[in-house]
Amino acid sequence: MYLQKRNYSDRLSTPNLRPSLLGLGRQHRDDNTNNNDEPVPLRWAILGAGRIAHDFTSALVTSGCNVTAVYRSALSRAESFANTFSIPNYYGTYEELAQDTNVDIVYVATTNQNHLNPTLLMLQSGKNVLVEKPTAVTYEEAKLMYDEAQKRGLFLMTNHWTRFFPLVKYLRSTQYNLGKVLAMHGDFGFPTPLDPKDRFLNRTLGGGVTLDVGCYLVELALLAAYDHHQSGNTDDTAATEDKKRRKLTSNELQPDEVIATGHGMYNGLEFPVDVESSYSIRWGGKSYGIWNGECDADEHGGDMTATSMNSAKRRGCHLRPSGRKALSGHSDSTSDDGFTMLATFQASFRRPSTFEVEYVFEKGRIVLHGPGNCPNEMTIYENEPFGLLVRETTASFELPKVDLSQFGRSNYPRAEGFVYVIDRIEECMATKGAPGRGEDSSMRGSGCLELEENSIEEQLATVEITEMVLKEMNYFS
Repeated sequence: MYLQKRNYSDRLSTPNLRPSLLGLGRQHRDDNTNNNDEPVPLRWAILGAGRIAHDFTSALVTSGCNVTAVYRSALSRAESFANTFSIPNYYGTYEELAQDTNVDIVYVATTNQNHLNPTLLMLQSGKNVLVEKPTAVTYEEAKLMYDEAQKRGLFLMTNHWTRFFPLVKYLRSTQYNLGKVLAMHGDFGFPTPLDPKDRFLNRTLGGGVTLDVGCYLVELALLAAYDHHQSGNTDDTAATEDKKRRKLTSNELQPDEVIATGHGMYNGLEFPVDVESSYSIRWGGKSYGIWNGECDADEHGGDMTATSMNSAKRRGCHLRPSGRKALSGHSDSTSDDGFTMLATFQASFRRPSTFEVEYVFEKGRIVLHGPGNCPNEMTIYENEPFGLLVRETTASFELPKVDLSQFGRSNYPRAEGFVYVIDRIEECMATKGAPGRGEDSSMRGSGCLELEENSIEEQLATVEITEMVLKEMNYFS
């Protein structure tokens, strides 16, 4: 039912969801002992001590978490990082860190092209892993990583921190009178230093704007696809809440088409990465896109052309595809629930942007205000059938009250938001146990192996779709 009053505005101020510092008081199961009442803090290690590792470690330490070791190839820099954060152990090789028995989980923060080998080594050494996004440059590498984690019975997750912000959880759990989601738009851009040695513009370091911030847009699009299938696309709130969440197959998350273009030009110089990219991702509408209106034959055997697909079906018409093929290994995903969404994105290393993300529905839209990869405010616009605005609601959440400034200026906006991921991992492992902890082989494969907010299927789908975008731009050629 639509409200009669126009341009009505509500602001929902939601209190901080973290009443205390995160790591304090957490009790983790220790499989070496039968006494689970003794506090056994989760022991973190940092692999790669660069800019993002600085911000993440600031969040860990400020939250009261236990960081026991750090690796960096330059030992002197590893020592400096350890001194900054009062970390007891520092190493100059992967192998030394892998052999440290005082580590439960490793945060892998190496450059994009170098996530595979350290992640595999840590898993093979019995350690859980949180790997910074993107999981890997290619789907093949990401699949190797997750297969290894499954084989070892360990926790592996990509740091898709966006999913853990309270605003995004609110977005996903709240019912809206907006109908089906039909489209999505996003533009993430910021001017990077014009430095070919920096990872942003360096191909050998896995540079490029799509891998850096474009993958966030893919991830945000997958939220809509995943939640649509989970909800059964019903407007019945009770039915939706009662419906048990199920694991989706990779085929359900696969788009029907990906189109992308990009270039490497920046201030008259050409770089071997995508400095700017523009891409569209389509779910639904069949693999061939627009139906050409032709049919093989009517029910009496004669040729015919129908004015609509529904009328064609009623008249016994068998559709004649346009000849386009589905994506490799993927059949047409358009199902009886009619999920069809077209997502269009831009990303840039040479200009600023609002970093806003917009979801467009049948009866309105939702705008995540920038930065959309770490949002704390959104506006919901409800429209009448012919487009007149009837209600505008703003929802906002406070950011965590943790002060990272004691470790210097943060390198990335809203770095305090890392505590949302940290807290969720700490909570899961405190409740279910830290996989791999202890010598009892019967405990392998138990404990906290996956978080509901960030399913393994979605993580792999993000990598696969991002790789499709890169292939369309000839990134790998």
